[in-house]
Amino acid sequence: MNWFEEWFDSPLYEKLYANRDEEEARQLIDLLEKTLNLSGCSEILDLGCGRGRHAISLAEQGYKVTGIDLSEEAIKTAREKAEARGLDIHFQVRDMRNPLPRKFDAIVNLFTTFGYFTNDKQNSRVLDSIVEMLDMGGMFVLDYMNSQKVAKTYQSLDHGNFRDIDFKVNRYIDNGAIIKDIKFTGGPIEDSKEYTEHVKLYDLDWFKKQFAKRGLQIDHLYGDYHGNPYDPETSPRLMIVSHLE
Repeated sequence: MNWFEEWFDSPLYEKLYANRDEEEARQLIDLLEKTLNLSGCSEILDLGCGRGRHAISLAEQGYKVTGIDLSEEAIKTAREKAEARGLDIHFQVRDMRNPLPRKFDAIVNLFTTFGYFTNDKQNSRVLDSIVEMLDMGGMFVLDYMNSQKVAKTYQSLDHGNFRDIDFKVNRYIDNGAIIKDIKFTGGPIEDSKEYTEHVKLYDLDWFKKQFAKRGLQIDHLYGDYHGNPYDPETSPRLMIVSHLE
C-alpha cells in the first residue's frame, strides 16, 4: 500500500490539518480566475481534490467542476460539503494516473498534490494523464511547494496536540524527497499510530523538461497566492500556469 492510501483515509489526517482554511483556498482561486481567463461555463478538473476546498470555491464562482481523488474518505467529505452548500460537483474516487474518458478546458493540481510516488516514472504518468484529459489549448495549473526553499529551510522536528492527542513530526530528506514521519499518542488512541508523507523535491527545471516533452507551454510562474513572481530562494510556492499546444 502506498503511504497516501492509508494516511489520507485516516481521521487523524483531517484533524492534523484542520487549520487549512477556506480563505486561503479562495485567495488561490481568485488568482486562478485572473490567470485562466475562462468563461463561467468552462469545465474544470480538480486533480487530487482532497476534501474539496478548491473545487467548492471554483463551483461557487460558477464553473462546472469535477474532482477526483484516491481517498474514499476525502471524496465522501467533499460530497457532503458540496451538498450542504447546494453545489453540483461531480466527485469521484480515482487514481490520478488513470485519465477520465473526457476532456476539460482546464485542469488544476493544487496544494502540492503531486510527487507522491517514489518512482519518477509514476509521477510522470500523472502528467501523461493530464495531457490526455486536456482540450487543445486547455490550461493546466500546478501549485507545488518551492522545493529549493524547502530543502534549505525545513524544520526537522515538530510536535503538538489536539483533543488530548499528542503528535510528533520528524522531517528529513532522502533520495530526492522530503519525508515526514508522524506519530500520534494519547487520547482515544491505543498504543500509538504512525504515518509517513513522502513528496519528491522536484524543481522548476524538472517540470520544464517534463512539460516540454508533453507539449505543455509554460505561460506564467508565480511564487505565492498573491501572484508575486517566483523566486527559487524565497518564494513559498512554485505555481506553473501552462497550456497544451
